[in-house]
Amino acid sequence: MEEVIQSKRNRKHQEQPILVRYADDLVLMHSDLEKLQQAEQKLVEWLASMGLYMNPKKTRITHTLTPYEGNTGFDFLGFAVRQFPVGKMHTGKNTVGEPLGFKTIIKPSKEAIKRHILALNHRMKKMRSYPQWKVIKELNPVIWGWSNYYRAVVSSDIFSACDRHVWFQLQSWARRRHPRKKRSWIDAKYWKQVDGRDTFCTPLGAKLRLHRDTAIQRHKKVRGQASPYDGNLLYWSQRLKTHPLMHANKAKLLHKQKGKCRWCELLFRDEDILEIDHIDHNHRNNTVSNLMLLHLHCHDERHSKLTKTTIEKKAPRNQKGTSEVTLPDGYSQEEWDAEMTVIKERIRQLEEEGISIK
Repeated sequence: MEEVIQSKRNRKHQEQPILVRYADDLVLMHSDLEKLQQAEQKLVEWLASMGLYMNPKKTRITHTLTPYEGNTGFDFLGFAVRQFPVGKMHTGKNTVGEPLGFKTIIKPSKEAIKRHILALNHRMKKMRSYPQWKVIKELNPVIWGWSNYYRAVVSSDIFSACDRHVWFQLQSWARRRHPRKKRSWIDAKYWKQVDGRDTFCTPLGAKLRLHRDTAIQRHKKVRGQASPYDGNLLYWSQRLKTHPLMHANKAKLLHKQKGKCRWCELLFRDEDILEIDHIDHNHRNNTVSNLMLLHLHCHDERHSKLTKTTIEKKAPRNQKGTSEVTLPDGYSQEEWDAEMTVIKERIRQLEEEGISIK
């Protein structure tokens, strides 16, 4: 598709149309309207040769800086892209460092924000009779996932606005549960002071994650002609820690381990599944010094060997004729039995798939 819209002969190194495509959505960009329309016509003819066409209701021409046919900027994959005229102190620059006189701003689109708020409203209506811990369990993945998707663009003010909507929704939920109680009583029951901030949390410590708890992380352009398939594993393993969707703890461990797995000592790749393991097996000790980052299969291999070692190390029989198993530090018998059940089930699934863990 990119080859169709670009000129085969470009000896004068003229500006070429830029195509950004994801699934069946695409954006075609060029600074000249006439060249843009020519590229669009080539694309329409190429699609027609395969029996495809572009939806005229969803296709439009717009300008990102000045109004064109009543439109300014465009929405793509839930992002709103626009350019704003600014002074010389805030202006963007071109590839040779010359000021452009405008700044490109990318934000979550209004439609995406509206869909997210309505989705939260719909969930809250279903959870009118849920206890507090279950409300937190249901909302946290939704808030966390949406915030991570938009953490690489200008989203701070929008995150705060979404948190205000969530606060009103939680207030409505709490008042419905206690219609005869005062607001001060409701606030004291469901909102606690955590790090100097009112937080919706349970007495046992389960707390609601807010949108603004997700830090903004700017996207860094890929260096030169680098590709995940060029064999430069060192560059891509180091780049993983700055990926917008990378968890903060995983990013710290990637930097600490220099992009290598602690078990096999091989560099991580972009498509690898990464898991965090606790060195002292105490899952409540989440300090960085007690964590290490492993491949998924390395994590399974480590726990399978740990399981075999623990089972084989049996204590001498006591007077009642029963045997005791030495537990790792930080585990109770119930916690260890639960983890052993999970590990054995995972080992069984791997063996069914033909993967040996010996």
